[in-house]
Amino acid sequence: MLVSGHGEWWETPPFTSSIDRFKEYSGAEAEAIDLARPETLRRLEEIPALLMYEVGAGGPHARVVRHGRIRNIVRRGHELAFTFEPDPEHAFLDRSAVLRIADRLGIQQFEQHRTHWAIKDGDIPAELIATGTAERAQRTVAVVAAEYVGSAPRGTKERSCRTGRRTGGFSSPRWRKHCRSCRRVSFSSRHPNYTRSLG
Repeated sequence: MLVSGHGEWWETPPFTSSIDRFKEYSGAEAEAIDLARPETLRRLEEIPALLMYEVGAGGPHARVVRHGRIRNIVRRGHELAFTFEPDPEHAFLDRSAVLRIADRLGIQQFEQHRTHWAIKDGDIPAELIATGTAERAQRTVAVVAAEYVGSAPRGTKERSCRTGRRTGGFSSPRWRKHCRSCRRVSFSSRHPNYTRSLG
């Protein structure tokens, strides 16, 4: 599992990772991988990998986790350079789905906020991989706004909700929780998407 705090690090190859944080938060299986023996790096090309962003990172796809295989690992000074081969059927996972089973994956709380390369024990659960898609999901206005409302400072959410209604409304129930204005119009035709989401 590779984590980056730069919100667009995994968008354009080739990719790199600093050796300073290589094998941080790793399991016992990482003991067989040694930078002093470059041939051992080939083992990393035989196992599935996840490329994700730190929690709190910006960028248009910060909540997308890539699933696939690391290829062509080469050490270049203080970095490891590599290419990435996406899984043909389940290349894109939602970060929330990954973190929902963080304990099973051996992902600790602090490492979700730290750039590093971890080699975890065990396999990625099949049920998590099954949630992946071959194509990255479209970032609609509703998706962007739902992401924003979860992280926006207090006092900005009501203004954001009014903006959202002008651009087509939102379907996330969190808007009702945070926005007095939204509660007043949740069953109004002015907010059709939200009304439908409430059933």
